[in-house]
Amino acid sequence: MLESFLDFISQFFQQPALFLGLIAFIGLLLMRADIEKIISGTLKTAIGLLILLGGTTLMSNALAPLGQLATQALGIPEFHVELGTQSVITQFGVEIGLVMLFGFLINLLLARFTPMKYIYLTGHLIFWNAVIFLTSFRFLLGLEGAALVIATSLFVGLYQTVQPWLTHRYDLYVNENSDFVLGHNSSIPVILTSFAAKRMRKRRSMEELSFPKALGWLREPMLLIAVTFVVIYAIVGFLNISEVSAMSEGINPGIFILLQALNFAAGFAVLMMGVRMVIGELIPAFKGISDKVVPGALPALDCPLFFPFGQVSMAYGGLIGMLSMVLVSMCFAGFRYPYFIFAPTMSAWFHGAVAGVYGNKYAGIPGVIFGGAIVGVLMGVGQALMWPLLGFAIGDFFTWAGDTDYVILPLIIALIGKVID
Repeated sequence: MLESFLDFISQFFQQPALFLGLIAFIGLLLMRADIEKIISGTLKTAIGLLILLGGTTLMSNALAPLGQLATQALGIPEFHVELGTQSVITQFGVEIGLVMLFGFLINLLLARFTPMKYIYLTGHLIFWNAVIFLTSFRFLLGLEGAALVIATSLFVGLYQTVQPWLTHRYDLYVNENSDFVLGHNSSIPVILTSFAAKRMRKRRSMEELSFPKALGWLREPMLLIAVTFVVIYAIVGFLNISEVSAMSEGINPGIFILLQALNFAAGFAVLMMGVRMVIGELIPAFKGISDKVVPGALPALDCPLFFPFGQVSMAYGGLIGMLSMVLVSMCFAGFRYPYFIFAPTMSAWFHGAVAGVYGNKYAGIPGVIFGGAIVGVLMGVGQALMWPLLGFAIGDFFTWAGDTDYVILPLIIALIGKVID
């Protein structure tokens, strides 16, 4: 029964639309809203997040071939993993479920009884926080059983409380005090970008970037993204024309490249529609929780909710994040580094995008450039340090979701192990 319950908890957290729908339902219930408002608010929150995730999936699918083509062009060696992320999840399913549950409860308690009043609500990352940090404690410190669950739960609970607390001073300036903060594993580049950009001389905002009259349409982020990725795909595809022909499955390579770029732009448009729905429904509903359960609390939410506050800087920040990651990969490949160093294109874009929004808010164009560049450096160097430690267990995870916090924070756990030894 316990295993079935924990499996249910694990699967529920992996469905962020259901999780946030439940949060909206509880909030509206505590506010004693009309039944019509409770039903509509709950459904709109869940549907809005499904729309957001649908856009993310469309973007991810459109970028996947680009990552494969870039890897081929760089001549990066194949990677070998002994266990694999799915094997780790299967082997430690009960422990992961317990960590998710206890970590969330610790976050609630800390938010209730300390000044760090932020509740981490990025549901799918609650799952991945448990997976990555449990793997770290198991294979870096050698913990097992109850000790593994307790140590990981404390770490996850602290991370999900402290991370929004550390970024909130920047968040509420960037999102114009919109009553939510960042709950995402891009927090390290966000902190570094904001800290550095605040000390730069403020220059022209990326949002005010001017184009010749004939190119004025490029100020619209969706169109800017579409054109940018057509060019990037064309360059990378030209270097790997045979690979493009193979993955296009009978479609003309030129048409295939054009469709991938347009699909990415379409995915962005869908994502932004979902973002507007979530902000419009969840934030007012959360007031019931902040008033009745955790007074003064703010929800910590996924990074795309910050995109509306800098749509041009987001587009350039994401692009710079990807390009800087490619340059870092080329450096490691040039020095014949024995491990596979190439962050997933999607993570590099998202982390660069959100760092670009923060950098632009504080320093304008230089801040955007710095934010995107620091993402590539952190992802590349973080992977280089992580592969010898955890590559045998979750090396495949680094290739499709090597998020910055996930390739930096486990190093702290490894250092803890060195100190204990």
